[in-house]
Amino acid sequence: MMRAAQIAGLVALPPIAALAEAWPRDQISAPSGQAVILHEWLDEQNPWSGESQIVIRLVAPMIGASGVDDAALKTDMDWACEHWGRPIAKAANATADQIVIEMMAAPTPRGTPTPEINRFYETYRLAGDACIWELF
Repeated sequence: MMRAAQIAGLVALPPIAALAEAWPRDQISAPSGQAVILHEWLDEQNPWSGESQIVIRLVAPMIGASGVDDAALKTDMDWACEHWGRPIAKAANATADQIVIEMMAAPTPRGTPTPEINRFYETYRLAGDACIWELF
């Protein structure tokens, strides 16, 4: 798995590293009202399909709580693709086949099982300027 950029730590290839610092790391309110923070974004290759993907990892402490239902979470994921996925893919001149949105209740290492922490994923394809949801 190739990691091209991380907001916290900047393990990156030079052209993408400069972009990593440009994305806000402050808490933002998603459409549901829950607070989300951009933890990191990665330029990877899907290990099963071989497709390239931009992974947007967000900390959303309220996910899994009684105040954020499934419909609101889906709306927040769609918003995250539009708010971060599309712009990051465009700014990085990425030819990503997919954008993966990961929302987690607390920061966790990518690819490490943490059953005690709620995490949700959605996958999108870019079609022009739109994020098209795909079943994850």
